[in-house]
Amino acid sequence: MLYWIFLFQLMLAIITLGRVGLVISLFVLVGLVFLYRVSLKLKLPKNRFSKLTWEDMPWLYDGIARMANRAGIPMPTIYIEDSPVPTAYSFKNSIVLTAGLFEVLNEEEILAVAAHEIGHIKNGDTLIFPLSKYGQYGMGILTIAIIALGESPMARILSLFNLIAYYFYLHRFLRKREFRADNVALRIAEVPYALKNALEELKYYETILRSNDIPLPTIQPQLERKKEERFYITTLVSTHPSYDERIARIMAIVDMYRIYELN
Repeated sequence: MLYWIFLFQLMLAIITLGRVGLVISLFVLVGLVFLYRVSLKLKLPKNRFSKLTWEDMPWLYDGIARMANRAGIPMPTIYIEDSPVPTAYSFKNSIVLTAGLFEVLNEEEILAVAAHEIGHIKNGDTLIFPLSKYGQYGMGILTIAIIALGESPMARILSLFNLIAYYFYLHRFLRKREFRADNVALRIAEVPYALKNALEELKYYETILRSNDIPLPTIQPQLERKKEERFYITTLVSTHPSYDERIARIMAIVDMYRIYELN
């Protein structure tokens, strides 16, 4: 749906603005391709990120290797970020775990969090997410051009409606991808219920931070992280379901697996 909305906005700009709309549309498309290619070539600064080897943490390296094999993907590159904030994310075929994660979670829970990131890689989210998020900027440029240069009131209304629809569907799309990554994690994790435990621990940690008004970037999905902590340009809408939503869904799926095994 996102891509159809974006395509409709491109066509609306061309029809409404003629040659000017065509030039702007081509500029937007070239810009999106450029940003997308740049995002795939981003390199992590060595002063904050260290590449994990088997000698560093055999249990973590072997655990991720086994889960990647179950997911049917190549062994991901593992990085440890020197950050006290417990979080994890992925890009290309790489997983980043922060140092703070090891202070909050046990080994099983860390592997479950890594399994979620493997799920993102398995589902192609590390390629889809940047393009979908950058699309919002293209939509913004096209909307501004149609409203500022277009003469048709109907075209202006349609362009604004399309922009709102894009943000709405982007919100839904990214949330669904998080649930899909959880589904993969539950299939490949050696202790599936550990993902639920990890989310509960992270939620508790965050509650403490918020209650003490500590000015640190947070792992809570609804709150924006600091600019230096973001790997891709952030979207203006929440991209994650709440902890409670994910925990309830994980419990339901694990219970369903147990009932199936008993039968």
